[in-house]
Amino acid sequence: MVAAMVLPSLNGMRAFEAAARLGSIKDAAEELHLTPSAVSRHIRTLEKTLGQELFERGFRQVTPTMRGSYYARTLSEAFETIWRATEDVSLREGPRSQKAQRVKLMCEPTFLNLWLADRLPDFRRLHPNVDLEISTSGKRTNVDLAIVDEFVYKAGPALTMMIPLLLTPVCAPSLLEGPVPLRSPADLFHHHLIHECETTRWKQWLEQEGLSEGAVPAGSTLHDCTLIMREAMNGAGIALADTIMAEDLLRQGKLVAPFAARHAYPAGYYLQQRRSIGNKAGTSVFQDWLLAEVAGHKRAMNIA
Repeated sequence: MVAAMVLPSLNGMRAFEAAARLGSIKDAAEELHLTPSAVSRHIRTLEKTLGQELFERGFRQVTPTMRGSYYARTLSEAFETIWRATEDVSLREGPRSQKAQRVKLMCEPTFLNLWLADRLPDFRRLHPNVDLEISTSGKRTNVDLAIVDEFVYKAGPALTMMIPLLLTPVCAPSLLEGPVPLRSPADLFHHHLIHECETTRWKQWLEQEGLSEGAVPAGSTLHDCTLIMREAMNGAGIALADTIMAEDLLRQGKLVAPFAARHAYPAGYYLQQRRSIGNKAGTSVFQDWLLAEVAGHKRAMNIA
């Protein structure tokens, strides 16, 4: 007769799942209201029970092993099911529809300023009982939802991809009528380019168009995407924009995309939900509305 397997300690599984999801022992400790040493101790006990290490440990961060990553994803799904079931049966806060609900949102500035802000009046009209508290920086463990931009290879199991970054050149309509034509991407070498932080994005986009010869044209280097879009609208040069940055400005005719080509950059906008939000119905209301708006954006911009 085969002995039944005894499940590891729930404390160990919770500590491991949080650390894997957040990529940090310290952040997991904050979420679970424990000390970092207690979280580390729970994880070590879990690893001893399972007979193998679940993390590759580095300076100030932890990365799950291949088996650890599988285990973390499975635990995340299980805990999410438990949270939702508890939320469904809980009557602790009374009838939700009659209560004002505050949702704490941290949002990447570009996503907020160039896309989300103009859609928030519709959300307030549809859901007057949900109050939003929005910040553009801080710790993800201190908010209910976080919208972040991240490289694909860095995105852990806590992040859900909403929109991949697809880049295309944009400029003021006046540039299309200027002395230097924009008939093909090769014509970009004769224009002033606007770079975001560094020249990597333009370099990669030009290479994807088969234009790898020579250096990337010189131009302005700006560190704020809202400023980049304003400079492009003012005719200062040609910017490389993702679909979130460009959708509304293209629709309004303030910018034009001279070429149909769009190329993927290995990053995207991601959504993270704080696990320990408890019985906050407003969070799911805003998340459902946001994902519906994102789906509309994808249809408008022909994103698969």
